[in-house]
Amino acid sequence: MANFQTFQLYLRALRKNFQGKLRDIKFNSKNYDVSLNIIQPYRIYECSSIHLVQPITSFEEVLLNTIRKYKTNVWKISNIEDYKLYKLHNFCFLSALNIKTEKVIGCQLVDEWINQFENYHSTHWKLKTLSFRLIYWISCHDIIFKETDLIYKSKVINSIVKQAKHLFKNINLPEQGLEKIVALSALILVGISFTEYEKYLEVGLKEIEKELSNFINKDGFVKSKNPEDLYYTLYFLVIIHEWLLNSRRQTPIQITSYIHSLGICFNFLKSNNDTLPLFNGANEINIQKLDEIIRARGYAFNKVEDIFCGFGKIKYKKIEIFMDGNTPANTSYAKNYQAGALSFELYSSGQKFITNTGSGKYLGSNLSFLSSTTAAHSTLNINDTSSCIFQKNKLITKHFGNSLINDLDIYKREFKSDKETTQCIFAHNGYERRFGIKFERQLTLFKNKNTIEGIDTLILKNKKKNFLSYSIRFHIHPDIRITKTMGNDILLSSDRGNGWIFRCPQVPTKLEKNLYLGNPDSIKENFFILLEGQIESELTNIIWYLEKAK
Repeated sequence: MANFQTFQLYLRALRKNFQGKLRDIKFNSKNYDVSLNIIQPYRIYECSSIHLVQPITSFEEVLLNTIRKYKTNVWKISNIEDYKLYKLHNFCFLSALNIKTEKVIGCQLVDEWINQFENYHSTHWKLKTLSFRLIYWISCHDIIFKETDLIYKSKVINSIVKQAKHLFKNINLPEQGLEKIVALSALILVGISFTEYEKYLEVGLKEIEKELSNFINKDGFVKSKNPEDLYYTLYFLVIIHEWLLNSRRQTPIQITSYIHSLGICFNFLKSNNDTLPLFNGANEINIQKLDEIIRARGYAFNKVEDIFCGFGKIKYKKIEIFMDGNTPANTSYAKNYQAGALSFELYSSGQKFITNTGSGKYLGSNLSFLSSTTAAHSTLNINDTSSCIFQKNKLITKHFGNSLINDLDIYKREFKSDKETTQCIFAHNGYERRFGIKFERQLTLFKNKNTIEGIDTLILKNKKKNFLSYSIRFHIHPDIRITKTMGNDILLSSDRGNGWIFRCPQVPTKLEKNLYLGNPDSIKENFFILLEGQIESELTNIIWYLEKAK
């Protein structure tokens, strides 16, 4: 069955590849360029702002300094990583420029980009890049348009409308989920900004409602199971609402309803250090600016605790633990999925101590694959294999990302809380088919003692291999200092004077090096604690503790 599904996926990938090559030939033709001829808009209506795009602006200082140094010559640079090239051409740096002192640089960069890339370019006109570029150009009105001459202004507006027409003609090309939502958001913004293209607004609103009904599940969470996708989906719906308000238009009821349901999930997953946990393909996001917009605009979302949208949350005073109890996303939304079921992250006093590795989705195929493995997460694996088996065919991964051959089911979700303890229990069967083993993780926070007890249970019912071993990893955030004591304990301490002690009485603790990919702009070296042992009996319990240092 798995081989048949792989074959079907391979045929779909072949078709996508062939269609993509045909489209490139078409898009590069003179006839297609003529079809992008536009009606000159009379004016641009200012409905967005730099403030509204700051929550999605993530631009490293090194790249920003490169732009300041080379100015318009930056478009001649080609020997940089794909991710940085993408960030250059989507113009996310515009909102980081100083309006008073760097306005001229911003205008010059836009002007020179139009000179070089006015016509279709297979890399820089990719719909994701193009969509963000449209949003940044229109939103950074004070930099690009304010107090500029009419010839330049007309040139930029014509380029915006030409790119938007290309987006409109190909609006069904972006993949399902977040990528489609970004494209439709850009189309909506263009439709609001130019009365001559109000049709884009009508189509954008109609199509985004369809996409949201497919992409958001009954809990109000995104079907990719990715907190980063949750953040961006909520963000785009919030700014669409703001754009419509600023243009004195009414927001469709369905969009406000989705804002509320996504906002509940967002409230549940946001940690006390203004980030979201690194589960299922997520990277670091500072949520503070979006949170400020949400509060300033009077959005109110209900609060839920315990188990919600597939995750468990243990919270007591300044201690927060998040555990992933989600089943894998289906193929349509599994592009960046990671095999991190039952992994957890620990936050204490606004500092993350235990983490997952993060996603290498922007860092090339090798790091993307390594970051998707179970070993890249703070959880248990068996015989150094992942709890899910990923497709490895290059053509399939090119078009479908981290699609799965074998997945898993979460067969237990329990949450208990009283005055003394809070406990979360999840279990999955990802290793049952290959090794005859089920895995259960129980995390208990003893409130008065500030101690976390972890019990990792392996249930062996039908031994399918002669040799079976387990490895449990606890990835330490790179900002945390690590000291191994003379015994078997490991001290984790932060610069803020906050600390935890890890101990496991029954298994020797090891420290090994790893790469932390949570921030794709800055790969860092970190460590993980490793527990290893053999599975010889029908029931194996590995008990470990994290105790708050006094």
